[in-house]
Amino acid sequence: MRVVSRKLPLPTVENCRDLGGIHTEQGRMVRPGLLVRSANLHDARHDDLETLAHRGISNVIDLRTDPERDLKPDRLLEDWSFYALPTFRETKALRLQLRDIVTRPGTFIEDLYPRLVLDDAAVACWKRMFRLLIDEPGGYLFHCTQGKDRTGIAAALILAALEVPEDVIRDDYLQTNLYMSTEMPAFVDTFEALLGPKAHADIDEFLVASPLYFQTYIDATASFGGPVGYLRTAIGLSEADLRALRDFYLTDDASN
Repeated sequence: MRVVSRKLPLPTVENCRDLGGIHTEQGRMVRPGLLVRSANLHDARHDDLETLAHRGISNVIDLRTDPERDLKPDRLLEDWSFYALPTFRETKALRLQLRDIVTRPGTFIEDLYPRLVLDDAAVACWKRMFRLLIDEPGGYLFHCTQGKDRTGIAAALILAALEVPEDVIRDDYLQTNLYMSTEMPAFVDTFEALLGPKAHADIDEFLVASPLYFQTYIDATASFGGPVGYLRTAIGLSEADLRALRDFYLTDDASN
C-alpha cells in the first residue's frame, strides 16, 4: 500500500488527510488545501481548526446520522459553513442493522458499502455533496465518525470524478489503517451510546479498511459502468459538471 494522501499533523483531529498532491491519470494533481478528509471534529482544538482554515478549509460536510451528531457535535470556526449530509436515515430498522456489528461485523460491512452507493439517502447525500463542490467551490473538509467508511466512499467518488486511477483511490482508502488505533476507543463509545454496552464486543473486523470492502463498493457501481458512470447516471453529473470540478480542484502546477 502506498501512502497517497498527506496526513496533517493535527493532534486533536483524527485521521485527517489532505487529498492534495494525488495525481490523476492525465498527470494533473489535486490542489492542496481544498479537499480534506477526517474523523469527526468533536474534540478539535481551536488551534487545529485555525490550521485547517489557514490551509484553505472554510466548509465542513458531516456525513453522520442525527444521533451521531447530537452525541458528538463538531467544533467549528464561526465563519465556516456547515452541511449535515447523512448517508443514512436514522430509523429503527437501521438501529437493528447496526446491532449486527456485534455478531457479524465483517458481513455487515460487506453489506454496508453497496448501501453507501445505492440507498436513496446515500444517493441524495452524494448529489448534494457534488453540487456543493461544483456550485460553491472552495476548501471542504468532509468526515463521518472515524473517517473510514462513509468518508472513504466520499473520497473515492470525488477522486474518481477527478480521474484518479482506481489503484491510487484504493490505497488512499486503505491508508486509514495507519491511523485508526487512537480512534478506536472513541468509536466504540459512540456505538455503546447507539446500541448499548454490548457494543464493546469484538468488532475488530469493523474497525479496519479492507480491500474486500473497497471491492464491494466497486462492484456496486458495476451496473452503471463503474464509479464515473455511477456519478453520471445516479448522481446526475454532466460532462460540464465534471469539467468544472476538475478545473477547480486540479492543477497542472506541481508547486501549487
